[in-house]
Amino acid sequence: MATFSYFYRMKKQVHFLLLIFFGLTSFMDFSAGNLINTPIVVKNIRNAKGRLSIGVFKNAESFEKEKPYKIILIPKNELVGGIVKASIELEPGVYGLSILDDENSDYKMEYNMVGMPKEGFGFANYYHGGFSKPNFKQFLVVINSSEKSPILFNLRYIL
Repeated sequence: MATFSYFYRMKKQVHFLLLIFFGLTSFMDFSAGNLINTPIVVKNIRNAKGRLSIGVFKNAESFEKEKPYKIILIPKNELVGGIVKASIELEPGVYGLSILDDENSDYKMEYNMVGMPKEGFGFANYYHGGFSKPNFKQFLVVINSSEKSPILFNLRYIL
């Protein structure tokens, strides 16, 4: 009789542990497994110093505050004729993508004494010719499994 009661208690404990496990996993986010590999092409790179830094923004507010959701670093070791071809991995969604030619690898844009950028910058599928920030909607990209064309960045250097 002691053996029956032992197995009964074990069975209840296993059921309880399984219930906890499946209950907890139902609240977890497994979207990281759905990364989409997306090709990018960066043009007009002036030199091989430093690296490229892509800021991934989910909304206009985070862009205005310069607080990206994610930063993706791209080495320039494949630089040929001012162009780097690479790929990035993101979850499916709509993002604003900006790029910095971080020539001194300090993770931030360098400015001169009058506030002009000293390093190159650009935006996804959009060349910004003005001196103010672009509108967030101008450089939005859709990341999904059916889109295969590369995202194009044309870098601009003011100085």
